Amino acid sequence: MGLPVAVGVDIGGTHTKIALVQADGTILRQERIPTGSTVSPGPYLAHLKDRLRDFALSQPVPRGIGLGLPGFLSPDRRSILYNPNTPALLNIDFAAELEPLGLPIAIEQDLNIPALAEYHLGAGRGSRRFMSGAIGTGLGAAVIIDGELVRFAGHTLGDSGHIILDPDGPTCTAGCHGCAEALTTIPGVERAALQALGDPRAGVLRAAVEDGRVPAWAVIQACRQGDPLAVEIMSGIGRWLGQWLASLTPMFFPDKIVLCGGIAEAGEPLLAACQARFYALAGAEYARCEIVPGQFKGMAGVVGAAIPFLLEKT
Repeated sequence: MGLPVAVGVDIGGTHTKIALVQADGTILRQERIPTGSTVSPGPYLAHLKDRLRDFALSQPVPRGIGLGLPGFLSPDRRSILYNPNTPALLNIDFAAELEPLGLPIAIEQDLNIPALAEYHLGAGRGSRRFMSGAIGTGLGAAVIIDGELVRFAGHTLGDSGHIILDPDGPTCTAGCHGCAEALTTIPGVERAALQALGDPRAGVLRAAVEDGRVPAWAVIQACRQGDPLAVEIMSGIGRWLGQWLASLTPMFFPDKIVLCGGIAEAGEPLLAACQARFYALAGAEYARCEIVPGQFKGMAGVVGAAIPFLLEKT
């Protein structure tokens, strides 16, 4: 008899990832659809439910559907109360929307789901005071202490991505000036790439320009391939991340920090810059932890969303 499976859904500000996940974290099937984050949600919800109906027919039969919702959630975790990155999805009862699919539904806040994936099945196994940093369209941290998620506001640790790093820096979607989210996420990467197009080394990035912007995925791909300018840009992002984490550790004293999300897929240049900046800034008492890449990288969210069903005893 094979390992149990569940469907994991990670609703991000740009895309929604759907995956059929096995109990050991193996992804058996995955899809990605655009998130209807700023327009009428009807077509997006119809598309999402259509794809989930198909996943529900998978063999073996999924134990349930786990859904990661972005932003501050309602007390019953059925809807989003506040999230500037997905304004069209506020106050929708997602549990009621998905109930007709005929599978059990589990809903979790989207910063918590990569933490659950890495803590139970990935790079965070064995940690007692675990922290994850999820970096994509938005930025935030989650903390698990002795197996329990820390929930301060809206089922989150709090909006830690809005710690101010550069008061004269760019403004994020929530109106914060020079916060970590404004500097390190997809908009931050794309802004830095656009500003670098005049550099003589920018041939690869210039070739990737679409509609007046350099997509973050193109910068990350170029970085992974060793393009010098892309490496420089992602190293800059890594330094901001290290400063952000150095601001958080005195509050939570993690013994391990795992970097997750699509931006983390830039790999070693981002990680090395993050580590160097963190250890240069954090006091010795607060730097007694390691910073490592997540095992599930950009797919940690879908794995973590499925976790409530994958941990069930047979």
